[in-house]
Amino acid sequence: MNFVMLFVLLAAGFGISFIVLDVSRLAARRRWPSAHAVMIDNFRPFAVFLALFAGPALFVQALWRMRASGGLSFADAALAVAIACGWACCYGLVIAQCARLLGVAGD
Repeated sequence: MNFVMLFVLLAAGFGISFIVLDVSRLAARRRWPSAHAVMIDNFRPFAVFLALFAGPALFVQALWRMRASGGLSFADAALAVAIACGWACCYGLVIAQCARLLGVAGD
């Protein structure tokens, strides 16, 4: 694995998760889960869908809000960025493998 492949995996992982997040926001304006509603009712299918398929995007947006409000130190923010990049890289790897199985990507 080289740096170009790592960049492609990160771009695919973050790209797909942000696309899923934005489409979900457009499709479910009235049903957007709040943290309080999810804590009361443990299983909300829409909230679970968002956590599974838009996880890195949600994590980055929460990180952005917390960093802007001054709630994170620099070390915590750096660790959170590393976790978000790792998560997005895993998503990108899944996307690349799916593309390979479908015959879209060349060997």
